[in-house]
Amino acid sequence: MRPLRAIPVDDPRVSGGRTLPQILRDLARDRSSDVAIRSKRAGVWRTFTWGEVDRQVRIFAAGLRTAGLERGEVMAFVTENCEEQFMMQLAALSIGARAVSSYPDATVEELAFLIEHSGAVMVLAQDQEQVDKLLALPSEAAQLQKIFYIEEGGLWNYKARRLAPLSSLTEHGAISDVESWLAREIDAQRQSDVAVYCYTSGTTGRPKAAMLTHAFILDNAYRLMGSLKVDGGARYLSYISPAWAAEQYFGFGLVLLAPMVVHFAEKPETIQSDLREVGPEFLMFTPRQWEMLASGVEARMTMDASPWRRGLYRWGLAMGRARNAPDAGILTRNLLGPLADLLVLAGIRNFLGLSFARAVLSGGSGLSAELFSRFHAFGIPLSNLYGSTEFGLVSAHRRGATDPATMGELMPSDPTIAAPMQAWVDETGQLRLRLPAFEGYLNDPVATAELGDAEEGFKTGDAVRLDERDQLIFLDRLKDIRRLQGGQTYPPQFIENHLRSSSMIRDAIVIGDESRTCVTALVNIDSEIAGRFAETLGLAYGTFSELSQLAPIRGEVGRAIAEVNRLVEPGARVRQFATLPKELDADEAELTRSRKLRREMIHDRYSDLIDALYGEADHCDTRIEVKYQDGTMSQMTGKVMINRVESAA
Repeated sequence: MRPLRAIPVDDPRVSGGRTLPQILRDLARDRSSDVAIRSKRAGVWRTFTWGEVDRQVRIFAAGLRTAGLERGEVMAFVTENCEEQFMMQLAALSIGARAVSSYPDATVEELAFLIEHSGAVMVLAQDQEQVDKLLALPSEAAQLQKIFYIEEGGLWNYKARRLAPLSSLTEHGAISDVESWLAREIDAQRQSDVAVYCYTSGTTGRPKAAMLTHAFILDNAYRLMGSLKVDGGARYLSYISPAWAAEQYFGFGLVLLAPMVVHFAEKPETIQSDLREVGPEFLMFTPRQWEMLASGVEARMTMDASPWRRGLYRWGLAMGRARNAPDAGILTRNLLGPLADLLVLAGIRNFLGLSFARAVLSGGSGLSAELFSRFHAFGIPLSNLYGSTEFGLVSAHRRGATDPATMGELMPSDPTIAAPMQAWVDETGQLRLRLPAFEGYLNDPVATAELGDAEEGFKTGDAVRLDERDQLIFLDRLKDIRRLQGGQTYPPQFIENHLRSSSMIRDAIVIGDESRTCVTALVNIDSEIAGRFAETLGLAYGTFSELSQLAPIRGEVGRAIAEVNRLVEPGARVRQFATLPKELDADEAELTRSRKLRREMIHDRYSDLIDALYGEADHCDTRIEVKYQDGTMSQMTGKVMINRVESAA
C-alpha cells in the first residue's frame, strides 16, 4: 500500500532550531507584556506576563544551581498542574537538566520506581501528602538529594535535612550572580538534547521511560498548531497530568510555540467551575474524562430533573443530532435547531464550560461514536487524536472536521525539524510510521530496538485500516485482537469503549480467548450514577458491593450491553456479565494511572468470577484481596450474580 504523507502547513511559527528555554527567552524579549499564565488561588485569578514568567524561571534556575542541580541530571515533579510546576520545569531545562513527572496519586512503590529508574536527584512536591510519600521511599532512591515543596501546610515541624520550601529557591536564587552563566547555558542547548522522560502506561509490566528531546516536543506542538489552527493568545486549560506526554506537547510546547495563555485551576475538585470561568478555546481530555462529563449531564437531566425538564432535554438533544445530520431539512437547520440551542444546548455548553470551545480533543484510547454524537449534538466540536508516548501525535481532524469513525489525517511536521511524516499499513494490519526519530527508552536498548526505526517505519503495534479518504480508523492493539475457540475474532477495546458510553458503566473488561466459547464481560458500575438511580427507585443499600448487585442496576447494565451487541457480529456478542463488587483501583494495580485496564492483573484477581461466567451457576461466591490506603490488606467476600444478556443469543 502506498504510504500516506502529511500535508505541509505554511505557518511562520516554527521552532527554528530553538529549545524550550530559548523560545521562552525570545517571548520575554518580543512579548514581554503579553499574558502567559492565569492561575486561580483562593478564588482569585492571578495573571503572569511572559516577562514575569521568564524572570521567575531565571530566579528558580539560579536557585537550582545553588542547590546543586547539574546539567544532565534529573529533576522530578509530584504535583498537580500549577504555575510552580510549569516554571520549575522550564528552570530545570534552562540549566540543561531533565524533567520527569509522576501522577499525583502514585503510590510509594510507584514513586520509588520512577525516582530510582530515572535517576532523579531533586524533586518538587505539591504538599504534605506528597512529601510523606517521598520521605517513605526505600533506600533504592538514596540518590535523591533535595525535596522542595509548594504548599507548606502541615510541614512546619518536619526536620528532614533534604526538605525545603520552594520559597527557599527564591531566597537563594540571586539571578544577578549567575546571569551570564545562565545565558551561556541556554545558548549552549541543542534541540537534540533530551528534555523530558515520560513513562508509558505499563499495562503489561513495568513502565518504560521514553526520552523526549526538545525537537520532539516542539515538533508535536507544531503538529497541533498546524492541524487545529491555533491562534496566538488562545486560552488553554492545563488539566491532564504533565506525566502524560500529551501535556508536554500541549502545556509546554504549544503554549510556548503558539503562544497560548495557559490556565491552571485552583485544585482538581474545582475543575468544573474553573472550566466555566476560563471558557477555554482548546482542551485535551482523556476518554474517561469526556465519559464522566457526559455521564454528569445525563444523570442531572434524567434523574434530578422534573419530568417536563427531562422531556425538554430529550427534545433538545434530538434536535441537536438532527441539525448535524447531512440530510437535515431547512426547518430543522434554521428554526428547530437554533430553538433547541437557545432553550437547551447553550445551557449545557455553559454548564460544561465549553461555550467558547473551538477544538476539543479526546486522546489516550478510544471513545465511542455515540458519545461523539452526543457532544456534537450539544454543539461541542469534540474530535479524535491518535498518537503514543513513543511516536508523539500522529493524526487528528482538522479544526471543524469531527468524524468520530476515524482518527483523522496525518498531522504536519515542523519543517525546520523534519520532513512530513508518512504512514502505511503492513501485511499484518499494523500501522507503520516514518516520522522524526524517537530517542528511545531510558536504559532499555532491547525495547527500543523492537520498535524498529524511522527509515523502515516504526512499528506502532496498532491494528488500523484506512478508509477511502485515507483517514485512519483505529481497531485495537494488535496483541489485544482476540480469537474465540470456534475461530471468531473480536476487538475488545471497541466493545469496551461503547459500553463506557453508558452513564451506568464506569469501566468494562471484555473476556474471551481461544480457550473460551463466547464473549463475556466484567463491569464496574459508576457508584455515583448508580447510587442516584437506586435512590430514585427507593432502593436501600449500604455498601458499593450491595449497590452493584441490585437487580435494577444489573438490569440497566444488561440493557446497555444489549445495545452494544447490535454493533458487532453475532459470534462476538457479550453473552454473560457480572458487575464487580468493588471499584477497579489504580492503587491495586488493576488500572494504570491514566485509567487504562491492566488486563492480566484483572484476569488473575477475578479468575473465579471469570470461570463462573462460563458455567451454569447463577452466582459466584467471591473472595477478593483488597488493599486499603494505609497499606493494610484484607479479604472481601460476597455473592456476585451471573447475568445473561438475552439478546446475545
